Amino acid sequence: MGMEDRAGETRGLLDEGTGTLSEILDTGTPDLSALLVADEDWVDAPREGQRPYPSGLPYLTQSIDPPTLVMPGTLSEVFEPRTLATWPLVVWHELAHAFLLQRPVPRTPVWMREFVPQALAAAVARRNGVLSQHLEAVATPSDLTIRDFGGPADAKQQMAFQNALLGLGSAALEEFGEDFPGRLVHALWNQTEIVGEARAEQLLADALGPDSRSWLEGRTELQGGQT
Repeated sequence: MGMEDRAGETRGLLDEGTGTLSEILDTGTPDLSALLVADEDWVDAPREGQRPYPSGLPYLTQSIDPPTLVMPGTLSEVFEPRTLATWPLVVWHELAHAFLLQRPVPRTPVWMREFVPQALAAAVARRNGVLSQHLEAVATPSDLTIRDFGGPADAKQQMAFQNALLGLGSAALEEFGEDFPGRLVHALWNQTEIVGEARAEQLLADALGPDSRSWLEGRTELQGGQT
């Protein structure tokens, strides 16, 4: 009750995202359900484990069949900035995880695991013309290096990490076009061993294409303030 508008909006975003991601990744759509859960019902949402996930944080669970996107009725306040693109980007990010997990994915550095869905969400948002205004409102610390991220972090640091990945993905789309996420995803699907730091950066460079090495060396998100 009272979430009909949000449910309709979310269904439309899922439909739109599914079509775009299928095209970009050149793959079929995952067998998937989606639940929009009221705040008071959050503890009853399907999940791995007994303990409820933090309220307001969307997630993909494979604890039931088919795998299910669990979306909160009220998005957590940690998601910043708040623009017209915030909810669409959240939905498309979780949807991208579902696409990625259609096939086994090796263990990768944290930044690579989250970069792929952020880049794919950015690609959908870019097509829909809602990305640039959102990026203008993002405040990312200049000294944040995504490759060093992976230990304990508070909600603010997590959000800064995700925004940095969104910025890197958006910049890569502008520089190299939207074919690179598909090349990167298929390269990850073809890996048979754990992907370490050096291998992850090489896979990204290969997916981006010629002259990508020098471009990556100039990105503060990857290299820090000293380039």
